[in-house]
Amino acid sequence: MSIHSKLRPLVIAVSAASVAAPAFAAFDDAGTDYSNNEQRFHLWNEALEPIEMVNSILCFSAQMRPEQFVNAGPYSVLADEGACFDENSDDGGQSSGASNQPAYVTAIVNAVRAGDSSPLEVSVWLPEMEVGDGNGAIKFKAVISEGATDSNPFGQFTFNYEMFSDIASTTSLGGGEIRTIDVTGKTGFTLYADEQNYLQTASVVMSEDQTEGVALTSTQRQEIDAYGDNSASFSLAFNASNVLMQKDNQSSQCLSRTNVDENVHRYDLFNASTGAAITLNSGFPFKYDSNSDNEDDSRGHVGYWGVWTEGDTALPTGTEITKENFGDDEAEGETYTVVSAPGRLIKKTLESRPLSKAEGAVFNYWDDTASQSNYQSWEVRYLTQDSDNVTDGFYRTAGLSWGESGETRTALNAPVLISLASNEVLYLHSNQLGGQVQYKEGDTSFSFFEEQIVSGGETGTGELFESGSFTLMCLDRCPVGELGATELASWDSPWVSNISSVNDAVAYTISNSGANALSLVRSSNSEVVQFASSLTENDLQNSQHAWGIQSGGMISTTTLSGLTNVWDAFDPNLVTEFYVWETGPNHWNKTTAVKDSDGNYQSFDKPLQVLYEHSDANDRSGSAGDYDGQIFMLNYGGNGDLWGLPHEFDQTTGFHRTLVNLADGAVLGANNQYVVKAREIEGEMAASPG
Repeated sequence: MSIHSKLRPLVIAVSAASVAAPAFAAFDDAGTDYSNNEQRFHLWNEALEPIEMVNSILCFSAQMRPEQFVNAGPYSVLADEGACFDENSDDGGQSSGASNQPAYVTAIVNAVRAGDSSPLEVSVWLPEMEVGDGNGAIKFKAVISEGATDSNPFGQFTFNYEMFSDIASTTSLGGGEIRTIDVTGKTGFTLYADEQNYLQTASVVMSEDQTEGVALTSTQRQEIDAYGDNSASFSLAFNASNVLMQKDNQSSQCLSRTNVDENVHRYDLFNASTGAAITLNSGFPFKYDSNSDNEDDSRGHVGYWGVWTEGDTALPTGTEITKENFGDDEAEGETYTVVSAPGRLIKKTLESRPLSKAEGAVFNYWDDTASQSNYQSWEVRYLTQDSDNVTDGFYRTAGLSWGESGETRTALNAPVLISLASNEVLYLHSNQLGGQVQYKEGDTSFSFFEEQIVSGGETGTGELFESGSFTLMCLDRCPVGELGATELASWDSPWVSNISSVNDAVAYTISNSGANALSLVRSSNSEVVQFASSLTENDLQNSQHAWGIQSGGMISTTTLSGLTNVWDAFDPNLVTEFYVWETGPNHWNKTTAVKDSDGNYQSFDKPLQVLYEHSDANDRSGSAGDYDGQIFMLNYGGNGDLWGLPHEFDQTTGFHRTLVNLADGAVLGANNQYVVKAREIEGEMAASPG
């Protein structure tokens, strides 16, 4: 029996009739991946916060797969913590970077069962797991005495856990228990979790079909948290239509279980013609020898975004790793060699749209005036005479700052036009459009880009490393070479100065082999463009480049030969493809690739980038509102990971609300080649009068 059936997520069910997929074409015919794809619908309400904790714990526990190793002795598991414990930290538009890597932790598991009629006892040790605000260890044990049935959909189990400063400690830092109830004709559970000044409790009793029941929940914090409150208790009673909820001693509120606003947090992508699921080769887990004793003792994962390892340990060039394929003995044991570089090269392919399509989009922008006004960046919008009664242009509309409670937005009293000189280029960033956006003064369009990280395997005809190395020419923000404290002292100091004509273009080379494989080298001084190894954290503390640098666009010698002026490099009619080099002190500023035993770089599928224009017809509610006609650069990383749509985080309630929710069957892609279907839908109950 599978633990997935024994430890089923516990939710107060809400009618999901509104999430049924409409019939459009063959993609949703019976039997297609699209039609067979399951949707998970859960309800958000502040009273249900402890229940969501239960769901997260059981989701994580299910990754242990004890049913496959009963009485086989202790075994280790590489479990993805981020797949179950969602802190709502996604920014909705990250187009590349470390945040897209899985958050693996190592678990040691032992599953025992005395006989077919005996309980399954699962003991788990997590030697390195976040405990409170620091690192620690967690131990838990589940005793599963009865599997899930129609009359008892949660089965019978007891789950206990305890937290420690390290795996050898016997001093508890907190813990808790989840226990199913054993009442004929009823189902439910109790929760008690006391975690370092943070106490959560819940008691839920429901009918077997979960259509009616009662619940008591509470959350108590010893210190006021980011949302301003420190404790709350809730009483709930529910039937098939409504939920009656009371918070503390406040007046009760009746909410509808059938009138629910939907927020979709994960989507799957399918072929629009066949309904086949879009799958990506996202990488593989591996083992490696971390202490040079000829035994693989540590684990990691390699994929499109690079390499993740336990403890974020950097792997130098030449490190050998061994592929792990759980359950596939034939693929086990393949060896690869790591190639590391101090930066990463990103290929950008231009997309251009008329300025009218910039209306409604939100951009970020930094200049000296931001820090002078005590902001970290500006919010920028494109305003027009027709819509806003101002001269058409890009305007600063708010100051932005970030702290422990997230983003703080301070609206300006009046929009401030960003004035541009003739042919000057304005660099912006937009989560909505997938990253960098640029506009050249006087143009009637703006540009944004599809991005792809160079991995070293681009050796086909016409690709970057067809001849093994390539020359790139730079006309804007061209790095001087190796970057020490002097070169990073000011905003302009990392760049070559006095580039006033095409003849001043700075040459760089990059190769996928040799001593500086995958590193950008400035031709005139043979220096690798990287942060100097002698730099310390203290050296970078007050640097404007502490997070790294990114060059301007670098182009081929062929493209350069077609340009007349420096600013032609920003003309979308002349330059539709270029590269940027990113380097810095952080692992996400660098490249880590792997070669197989034949010396071939392994290529992993980049997230699909899909240009999308929103409409009423494609909106889940039927009304796109202010987002009707707006364009988005969406990214799909497989397995439900579609990002790039706008959202907001309510700091008063802690609720994460998506502002654009796509209808099931909405068509995406320049050639209408994809359709989406929601995977995880979060409902927010509307008030039910009377």
